[in-house]
Amino acid sequence: MKFFSMFWERQTDEMKEKIRGLVKNGQLEFINAGWSMHDEACTHYEDMINNMMIGHEFLEREFDGYKPKVGWHIDPFGHSNANPRLFAEMGIDAWFFARIDYEDKEKRLKDKTMQWIWKPFSESLGDQVSLFTHTMHNHYCYPRGFAYDVRYDDDNPVVSDESLETFNARFKSLDLYEYILEMTLHYEGNHFLIPWGCDFSFSNAYLAYHSPDNLIKYFNSHFSDMTLMYSTPSEYLDALKSQDITFSVRYDDMFPYADRADDYWTGYFTSRALAKKMVREA
Repeated sequence: MKFFSMFWERQTDEMKEKIRGLVKNGQLEFINAGWSMHDEACTHYEDMINNMMIGHEFLEREFDGYKPKVGWHIDPFGHSNANPRLFAEMGIDAWFFARIDYEDKEKRLKDKTMQWIWKPFSESLGDQVSLFTHTMHNHYCYPRGFAYDVRYDDDNPVVSDESLETFNARFKSLDLYEYILEMTLHYEGNHFLIPWGCDFSFSNAYLAYHSPDNLIKYFNSHFSDMTLMYSTPSEYLDALKSQDITFSVRYDDMFPYADRADDYWTGYFTSRALAKKMVREA
């Protein structure tokens, strides 16, 4: 919300009303909405609360009482029990993240348990607090070969005009088709979330949207058993709810975190004693 607020403060009243209209229509959705996406391992719970409070107060003030319902912690290094508990008590119904211990992920991919109901502090809270949890299939970036932005200029744009020598929409569509088929092996149901973006993406609107527009149009006109669409996390959650799926339950936290063999981040969590001391004193 810090970065959005910097954009917001530079807009005219007319532009602000247009943006409010997009929010009311559901075309623009605010998720998580903390002032930043806070860490869960080093951060004190009081700082987690304050971080979320500042961002949510901004939205409530500028967007007629808007309250985010979806958490988005795609990049913190490991996940604590405290965070889903706080999120649930803030009115957040579900959250999404990417980073998960590599051995845990391997097992969950195999068992089709990449999504679950998290019940933190169940020994004291029972079923009072629960949160739907979604783990990303392939980190939080575009599928490989589909990154279209200034920072990611190695992937060829989608060309759907068959009269051109550079026509590649068929091959691109087949690649994505195979990617989605692979996702069906790891997720329940028949709706699948594919994140579209990555670090520092969407700096050029034409590059960011022209290729996906071409891809969606071509894909949907050539495959009858799958449909691509732009969506939001809330729309995706509604699609999941419409299906009769029973999700597994998790009670424990997600520490320690390792992203590959012999590469644990535990030291990152325990070696910031001075930084933590300065924060507490401040």
